[in-house]
Amino acid sequence: MYTTEEMVYIEQNLGSLSLQKIAEKLGRNPKSLEMTLIRKRGTSSTIDSTGMITAGELAKVMGVDRNTVIGWTSRHGLPFKKKVTRYKKTFTFIDINEFWAWAELNRQRIDFSKLVRNSLPPEPDWVQAERKNKKANNYRSWTVLEEEQLIQLASSGLPLKSIAEILNRSHGSVEKKYNRLLTLNNERCKLMSDRINS
Repeated sequence: MYTTEEMVYIEQNLGSLSLQKIAEKLGRNPKSLEMTLIRKRGTSSTIDSTGMITAGELAKVMGVDRNTVIGWTSRHGLPFKKKVTRYKKTFTFIDINEFWAWAELNRQRIDFSKLVRNSLPPEPDWVQAERKNKKANNYRSWTVLEEEQLIQLASSGLPLKSIAEILNRSHGSVEKKYNRLLTLNNERCKLMSDRINS
């Protein structure tokens, strides 16, 4: 049996320390600790016991890539907590209420039309209006013809901003694609040069 003090210590450190570290600190067997958590809480999963959502789960609900959510946390101020689960693995956790507060201030970053109603309760009232405003700038794959046009227009000396208007693309999209094509072309030239010289 665990003492009241030990249970308080476990509750305070669950998610901050691995089960292994908690068990070591208490001088207990990690498996015994896991079984106690299952008995007392119905689960030994620290994900289930946090009351928060992981970055991966949020990404799935929002219809975006996990790296997009990680970008929101690292570059755009979405509050998060790193927690250790079970034995070693660390997860990025996001409190749903904190997400909604952040989302209200960062509406331009999120395509709410992809979000199923009440999939992240409690859903604020303003989300329904945002859901109707489908974002027009979803990624559109580049065709070979567009890539050729980009190379041709850039070779003629036209600025990338003008090329973006002609191709009906954002300036950032045109700039990234152009740089990728240049890099790819340089790599091909180096490969051909290496083959010729060997």
